Amino acid sequence: MASVTFKKTVSDGNYGSEVAEVSLEVDVDVDMLEDSPNFSDIDKAIEDAIATSLATVRRLVHEELSRSPSANVRRAIEPAKFVPAPVGATADEADDEDLPY
Repeated sequence: MASVTFKKTVSDGNYGSEVAEVSLEVDVDVDMLEDSPNFSDIDKAIEDAIATSLATVRRLVHEELSRSPSANVRRAIEPAKFVPAPVGATADEADDEDLPY
């Protein structure tokens, strides 16, 4: 058995914060894998169960925070927006634009 926990604290922008936390106990049925002569199969099954559980608790925490009454909290958990470099610019040119020299 393993335990998976995900906790996120987000500032509301007014000297406060909002917290959401989810914990799950992961019970992997190792009995069904006992016939496997390879321990890596058992390790892989346990790793997959933990990874799936972690993705689930992460999703639940973000869903809960997305229902916050605070617009700042909801905005803080939105994924970052990707801004592409200008067309035709090389990576060095795009980076040099922000330097103060």
